[in-house]
Amino acid sequence: MPDLDDELMERYRAGDEDAFTLLVRRHQQPLINFIARYINDRDSAEDLAQETFIRIFKASRRYKPGQAHFKTWMYHIASNLCKNELRNRGRRNRYRVDNVVEGNGDSEQIDLIENTPADASSQPEVALERKELHDAIQSAIAELPEQYRVPLVLRDLQGLSYDEISETLELRSGTTKSRINRARLMLKDKLKSYV
Repeated sequence: MPDLDDELMERYRAGDEDAFTLLVRRHQQPLINFIARYINDRDSAEDLAQETFIRIFKASRRYKPGQAHFKTWMYHIASNLCKNELRNRGRRNRYRVDNVVEGNGDSEQIDLIENTPADASSQPEVALERKELHDAIQSAIAELPEQYRVPLVLRDLQGLSYDEISETLELRSGTTKSRINRARLMLKDKLKSYV
């Protein structure tokens, strides 16, 4: 029985444009999350996710259902775009500090610099500790070398199987498992003061 994503791609190639819209809706948010963690930049992640879907749209005729999982193909395209983005950033010597975080609302964003209270004790202690831990985890993930960070994000945050990750990153299964294990150990070491 064909996978739903394969079925949607087949329907799109047969002329059903709503099928492609459904594919985008199914995968857009997880893809943005993956890219944001890969390049450590939420704003650019949305642009790169859009570019990923544009490339999928243009290359839809080359997709072979059953040869590779759609998610694997999608993450492979996104991964290549992320590598290009990071390479280009290095050339431009551009460094970015992200001081905007998601608020408690649906799509509310909070500028941390603008909204930081003069007295930190005015914030609830638990929320502050939670935010500190979240930031430490995000920072620790961002500091991991790319070869360890990407498989870890795909496995632990995006939920891909080891086989899908191996296929996406064109690695042997043992290498994928080893890198994920090594990344977890590095994270544990970086976060030992919190655990």
